[in-house]
Amino acid sequence: MEVNALQRIAVLRNLASEIIAEIELLAASNPNLIRLRADLFNSDKLHISEAWDEETLIRYAYYWLKQNDELRIGWDNAPHHPEVSTHPHHKHVSTQENLQVSEETSLEDVLRFIKKKLEEER
Repeated sequence: MEVNALQRIAVLRNLASEIIAEIELLAASNPNLIRLRADLFNSDKLHISEAWDEETLIRYAYYWLKQNDELRIGWDNAPHHPEVSTHPHHKHVSTQENLQVSEETSLEDVLRFIKKKLEEER
């Protein structure tokens, strides 16, 4: 069974409906690619890009941006930072150059992380 955009939207709604104001499905050049944008209630945005092979997540990028489009945190598994101990999983914190290890390796992990951070900011 293939993973599809509607399933991923359901994950967003189920795990984070209290922080998400709107979800937009974005055009994707490949049928195995899912691209979404979630507008959060605090005016931040979460850009989501996932490449799937059937039920296996191959590539991901989740970018949490402030309302002025400045980077908060971007998670991805592009294999270009072998120096990071969680390679290929890593995150960019505040800037693309500030690389850190990442234990968050799925949309579900990222949503839980963002929810916790937003609760701490209240």
